[in-house]
Amino acid sequence: MPRLKVWTWPALALAGVIAAAGVFFFLRWQRTPSPGELYARIPQDGRVITYIDLGALRAGGILDLLAGGKGPEEPDYRQFVADTGFNYKRDLDQLLMASIKGETHVWLNGRFDYPRLEAYARKQGGACASGICRLSGGTPGRHLSFSRYRAHTIAFASSADPEAVKRLLAEPSALPQPSLPSQPVWFVLPTAVLKDESLLPSGTHTFATALADAQRVTLAIGPRDQRFEALLDVSYQNSDQARQAMRELQAATTLLQRMIAREHKEPNDRDLSGILTKGEFHADGSRLSGKWPIERVFLEGLSAPGTQP
Repeated sequence: MPRLKVWTWPALALAGVIAAAGVFFFLRWQRTPSPGELYARIPQDGRVITYIDLGALRAGGILDLLAGGKGPEEPDYRQFVADTGFNYKRDLDQLLMASIKGETHVWLNGRFDYPRLEAYARKQGGACASGICRLSGGTPGRHLSFSRYRAHTIAFASSADPEAVKRLLAEPSALPQPSLPSQPVWFVLPTAVLKDESLLPSGTHTFATALADAQRVTLAIGPRDQRFEALLDVSYQNSDQARQAMRELQAATTLLQRMIAREHKEPNDRDLSGILTKGEFHADGSRLSGKWPIERVFLEGLSAPGTQP
């Protein structure tokens, strides 16, 4: 076997480094970011933050239930699926969204045919350049923008700013990030939303008022035995606020129970009365926790056309 010349070893070493770097970046490109990684990149300035693990809901048979099974879909959505090959019921695994009036930023994990998404944007009169696609939204002054972040991750924004998606692609926040719920669905709710009755489901205003002084409000929903459960986690500045909020939530629950009994009715598991009348709350230091059971029939009701909780 011929001996390699001495001068070839640096070249071989350099080639090895390049190959190792290539493997590293390929594996990084293929790896799907965790919810925590994506959470550090979303805007958190007074926005409603929503996380949905569609993969878990799909595996549990819940996604079809919430989406209304195989009912009719909007013609525009059917055309979108035909043009892009992307159907959220099948291809979307996780969604992390931060929204405020007039603007939405979304991280999407799943399976995408990105060239077809680019072609769809151009077909709709948009353009793709420098890794970002931009097109007009459905209402005047609204712009959509999206970019491929990893092999299975896309950043998307809907805003008056045609470059809004760049906010997701910027460097992640250096601030310590909170621990995130393990449930497949959760929300971080700013106090401004809790004070706006127009944004709240009917019958929940009294409960929301009790949380108005909170520093952080998280509501998580997941399976529990043969039903589901909504878990409330609230942080306050001090223990007095947490205990006061607990008392107000307990009082609101008792009041609702009495109002239903006064009308000679029973709480209905198909609507919010069956959930809100069964709440349990506990204060521990400056934190408040709560839980409500959710029956499957309530989710079935959500998927019925025209049904309101």
